[in-house]
Formats: sequence, structure tokens, C-alpha cells
Amino acid sequence: MFASPRSFLRHVDLSTLDLFVLTCQSGSIARAAAQGQLVASAVSKRIAELESLAQTPLLLRHARGVRPTAAGELLLRHAHAILQEVEYLRADLSEYARGVRGVVRLSANASAVEQFLPEDIAAFMREHAEIRIDLRQATSRRVAQAVRDGEADLGICSPSDEAGGLESLPYRRERMVLVMPRTHPLAEHQQLAYEQALDHAQIGLRDSSIIQETLSRAAQSGRRMLRQRIEVDSLSAMCRMIECDLGVGVMPEGAYQSVGRPRRLRAVPLTDTWAERTLNLYAVSFAELPAAARHFVASLSQ
Repeated sequence: MFASPRSFLRHVDLSTLDLFVLTCQSGSIARAAAQGQLVASAVSKRIAELESLAQTPLLLRHARGVRPTAAGELLLRHAHAILQEVEYLRADLSEYARGVRGVVRLSANASAVEQFLPEDIAAFMREHAEIRIDLRQATSRRVAQAVRDGEADLGICSPSDEAGGLESLPYRRERMVLVMPRTHPLAEHQQLAYEQALDHAQIGLRDSSIIQETLSRAAQSGRRMLRQRIEVDSLSAMCRMIECDLGVGVMPEGAYQSVGRPRRLRAVPLTDTWAERTLNLYAVSFAELPAAARHFVASLSQ
């Protein structure tokens, strides 16, 4: 019979997992022992105990050293993940020891990061210097998934199917503009319908951006083709491509003010109904958030 979950947990030793990883990385029990400051026989004994617990060989021994079996490769992947989480734990606890009293794990899309979050985080940190903000930027869909999977306490992004079932609060409103070189034929307009831009090459955002999908649907509804010339990973990269006259692009007005205005560009507001949208703050449960995250939500709601 294989060990029960509780019995398995009691017999798995983190230092043994670390020695197993060292052995696989170095390809030698002797080299792993030297790195772990142990004798080779002690490392060999620890790995043998691990193989006994797994009830299958984890290493293939050969003349030049060792390499993991298929089961060993599986264990190696899990060991890397477990040891990484232990390192995160060590880092978080060390921050508490230095006076930090909480971490807010925040995931946000490019619109929020480029427009609103720097000022909001700065205001929060002035009042809560003991709390750290761990900010990760991602697409709206990935933000919602990170919250759902527990990788982030909070998410800030546009509404999407992935956000269904999460609790939400309105965060900010944003307005889309068409960005182009100042010499572009459309630059003389005070406002535009997006359909007017479809005759021109487009610069798009990669990774299934909500904005990008909206533009594709707008082109399809008018039975037009989206002439997307280049895809980029960030709004600042989009502005640089537009500045070099490679096409036009759609982005939030606030983001343009931050990353595009210093360049030789012009932004014209779009009149389409989808051109104004809400960014939401998402959580699995606002009431059950850690104290640091609840303080952050309260700060954003002021």
C-alpha cells in the first residue's frame, strides 16, 4: 500500500528534496554532497529513503554519475515548485522580521498599470509603509484567472468571461482613443468612429487583449478587414511603432497621456459605444481577504 497523505507528508523531508535536486542538477551524488556539505554516503542514504517512500527508483546509476528516471523527473518538477514556495515563505517571513506587516498580491492589466495604479499605490504606501505591494502585470483574462486560482489576492482588469463568479467593485472608467502620427490623414479630426481607421494599418496588442478582441469584432460587424501589421507586448511599444509611422493604434486615453504624449503623436477620441469602459477590482471574496489586502481595497475606494 502506498503511504497515506498524512504519512507521506510526515516522511517527506525538505532537505532531502533539496539534495535530490542538487543530485539531478550536478549529475553526481558526490558533487551534490560537496554542495550540500555532507558526505556522499549520507546523500546516498537520504535518496534511498526517498526511493523507498516513492516505492520506485528515482535515479539511474551509471559509470559517469546519475540521472533521474521518469519518476525522478516527475519528483524533480514537484521538488522545484515546493522549494520555490519555501523560498517565498522565507522571504515573506524575513520581511515581517524587518518590520513589513503584510503583502498584497495584486495582478493588473496594462491599462490599470499605465494609467492609475502608480499614483494609487504611492498614496497607499504613504499611509501603510509597513505593507508591500507585489504587482504583476498580465492580460485581463490572465488577471481574472490569477485571482480565481489564488495566485493573486486582488485583480484589476476589464470585465471578461474569466471574471464570472468573482466578486467585483468598480475601480475606474477609461476612454479609448486612436493614436497616430501628427502628420496622419486622420489627425485633423476632433473625434472618430473606429470604422474610419480601418483603411489604415493597425498596431495591435499581443496575448488576446480585450481591446484587441473588441477591435476585431468592430471590424467584423462592419464587414471590414482589420489590417493589423504588427503586434506588440506593451502600450509604450505600440506608441513607438506608431511614432515610426508603421500604423495607428487604439489605447486608453490615460495610458496615452503617460506613455504617448511626449512623442510626436496625436490621440483622437473614439465615438463608438465600446470606447468607454470600466475597470473593475476583483477578488474571490472581499470579506475574506488578508488584512493588508482589505486595507488596500479601502484605500482604492476612498
